[in-house]
Amino acid sequence: MRIGGRRGAGVHGNLVHAGFVLLVLVAVAAWAFGGLAVRLGVVTVIGAMPAAGIAVGLRINRIVNRTAWYLLLAASMLFSVFNYLWFVQLGLGWEVGADGPANLILQVLAYGSIMLSALQVIRKHGEGDRGGIIDATLLGLGLITPVWEFVLRPHLLQLEVSGPNQGIYLLKMLLLMGTLGALLRIARTAGTARTSLIYFFLSMGSTVISVVSSLLSTRPGSDYYSPFVDLFAMIGYLGLAAAALHPSSTEFTQPAGWRRRRLRPVRLSHLGAVLALVPVVGSVPELFGGTTDNLLLTFGTLLVIPLVVSRIGLLMAERTADQEALRYQAHHDELTGLVNRRRYFALLEQAIETGAGVAVLYCDLDRFKAINDAYGHEAGDEALRVFADRLRRIMRDEDVAARIGGDEFLVLCSGATPGDADTLRRRIEDATRSPAVWQGHELSFGVTVGVAYGSGPDTTADALMSAADADMYRHKTARRAAPSVA
Repeated sequence: MRIGGRRGAGVHGNLVHAGFVLLVLVAVAAWAFGGLAVRLGVVTVIGAMPAAGIAVGLRINRIVNRTAWYLLLAASMLFSVFNYLWFVQLGLGWEVGADGPANLILQVLAYGSIMLSALQVIRKHGEGDRGGIIDATLLGLGLITPVWEFVLRPHLLQLEVSGPNQGIYLLKMLLLMGTLGALLRIARTAGTARTSLIYFFLSMGSTVISVVSSLLSTRPGSDYYSPFVDLFAMIGYLGLAAAALHPSSTEFTQPAGWRRRRLRPVRLSHLGAVLALVPVVGSVPELFGGTTDNLLLTFGTLLVIPLVVSRIGLLMAERTADQEALRYQAHHDELTGLVNRRRYFALLEQAIETGAGVAVLYCDLDRFKAINDAYGHEAGDEALRVFADRLRRIMRDEDVAARIGGDEFLVLCSGATPGDADTLRRRIEDATRSPAVWQGHELSFGVTVGVAYGSGPDTTADALMSAADADMYRHKTARRAAPSVA
């Protein structure tokens, strides 16, 4: 059943890829050989495919988390209306007011829905990769900054576009490029959702190219616009439909099977370069007799500075976490998680200095070598971990257990009485009466415990250790000398 399911999903995915390629070829043919009416007609038909693809994908892929897809469905329906109005007005020659307020309203609502959907995807997939998401977002913002200043803004000034409208264009490009950067990071690190996310990234990227082409092809007093606008708009629509229809859409906003690939960490110098890019690029025109781009300085700074500050905060948090991890490793045994020899003796010295009663229990596992010989070191490691876990459960909160090497363990009881130490000895011996289980095998082992107790100024760590060690060997020798019971 599992293999059949995989094969079915593979066939399903291949059909989506083939359909996408075929329809892209149709779009290219319409762009290359069709007239304006034909091209707009094909755009209108292809523009309706994302809505149909999302509706079908939600059903056949049994998508559970649907909020992002509903937002994309709403955007697709708005774009369908937008494309139909332009087809009627430009393709058929009927005046329907496509270039009026409806144009702006439809675009704002459609792009707003897409952005909300993209932000939800980024939030879901970026929970464990916030640093990488911020880096990729900053990269997107950094790439669009010179494009805006040296390509898009001069064209808008030539068209005599008002300042507020320039601000709308700039903010839209910054948001789109920042989102694209984040989506690229997610698409590179996602697991089972990767294909659907790549299609979504392709859709968003084609949308950005379409918007830029539309802006650059606008001419004063003319209805002309570049055919590239339609071509990349169609690719964007098809990419969104493929993202919904592909089997991986089930994890589109419900991550599963992540394959995190660590990108090269962004250094603080790189973050500083991105932070400086906005004011430098925005001020360059003034050096050549132009005017400072106050819009870029305002919007770019408002977006970049919080991201850079957040990234620096994450780097500091990561450094603190690394230091804590190193400190933990320096004081704990890697296999069992108990404290190591160095940390144990430091705590023993501190306990002795208080002058209160201190008990040291020296534990040596029995039949541990036989487990290693019979099943290998992995089985032996499992026995050590099981014993360490049982020690934790039976000790008092103030007691400390350590593994000092091989199959030898120490327990420190601070503020204890000889009766407390003897009680703990019996509990430790009882804890090994049931075997550990490893790969279906029962690993039977025991423990021999030696106890030493001391209090007052004459007590020393070396004396306690020697006494506990000697007591442990007396018990072990006596056990070996006793007649064995079959």
